[in-house]
This record gives sequence, structure tokens and C-alpha cells, in this order.
Amino acid sequence: MCASSTVSGVATSPVLACHMQNSPCTMTSPHSMVKVLLVRPWIHSLAPLRASLRTAGFEARFTRVDIEPALNAALARGGFDVAVVDPATPGLAQSTIELRLRDHRIECPIVLLDDLSVLGARVKAALAARRS
Repeated sequence: MCASSTVSGVATSPVLACHMQNSPCTMTSPHSMVKVLLVRPWIHSLAPLRASLRTAGFEARFTRVDIEPALNAALARGGFDVAVVDPATPGLAQSTIELRLRDHRIECPIVLLDDLSVLGARVKAALAARRS
């Protein structure tokens, strides 16, 4: 059975830790487009997130959700490299997000959005962990 772990300084859930260790990453260069599932209320601007990811060498394409039906719809379309989750999003706990990812058979790391200054570095570490 898998246990929670830290992969390159990124806390992962039991499910994601296993998937991250066994799944190849689709990112091929440090200046790649990264497809981000963003779980965050719509009242917050994307500009600071985009800037943090650019600093790490990524151009981001965001799909933002803030309620469970929207999460399910986004996951049905798929194609995400990483999920960035604002833990302050009401009604969408990380456990719910992990369950929905598993239900839709999507294997992407979850990065908590708690410090914008290191978001880009955390996404880079999470994607690099998937490669190894």
C-alpha cells in the first residue's frame, strides 16, 4: 500500500506519490507549455500565477474550476500536466480532488498554492519527479 510522501520537496497524496513515480512526464523542455488544472475561486487574478510559472520557464494554459461539477467536466476533457490547488477554495477539499482525479484516471501531480513565490519551482519539481 502506498503512503504519503514528499517528491522533490512537493507533498503528495498516497495515490499521487505512486502515480508520480510510475508515470512518464509529457514535458520535454524547461520552456514548455504546461496545462494547469487550477482549483481556485474566480475572484483571484491569474497574473501572479502566470508570472511565477514564467519565472520557472513555463507558459501556462489554465483551466480554472471552483466547484465539483466544473471539476468533473474539466477532468472529463483531461489533458492536464499538473493540478494547482488553492486550499482556501470552499467546497473542494484536496481529498475530493484526489478522488475525482482517480475516478477519471488522470495521473498528474497536485501542487498546493500556498506561496506564489515558489509555485513555479514546485511545479517544476513535481513534473521532474514524474519523469524519474
